[in-house]
Amino acid sequence: MSILEQMQAMFDDWVANYSRGDVEASVVAYTEDGAIYSPYGPAAVGRAAIRETHKEWLAAGEMNKKIEVLDARGEGRLAYCLAAYSGDFEQDDGSIVTESGISLNIALKQADGSWKLYISSLNSDTPPLAEASA
Repeated sequence: MSILEQMQAMFDDWVANYSRGDVEASVVAYTEDGAIYSPYGPAAVGRAAIRETHKEWLAAGEMNKKIEVLDARGEGRLAYCLAAYSGDFEQDDGSIVTESGISLNIALKQADGSWKLYISSLNSDTPPLAEASA
């Protein structure tokens, strides 16, 4: 399996867990010292902060989460991938707003051969909902 396929499989597992609302399974996709840098809130460094970030994201009612790995490279224990993400949010008036963007991710290979995210940096194509409605 190519590194791109491995990264896509890692994200497919994350999306499945996230879409089920399984915070714990979503969080263990990250290393203990992992981090998320996002325009949707403050930096989340470490699993406790990543857990809180996931709880907030899930509470927002995101639907139809998608992640497509566009490019991936790796060697040994280290890989990076560029991925497109999107998700839908129902507004108070019943309309749907899609948030989308690109993320740059660093993954570390674990002793069992699986990959875990170390750093995810999200870059939005659209302003966060709070700014869009202001």
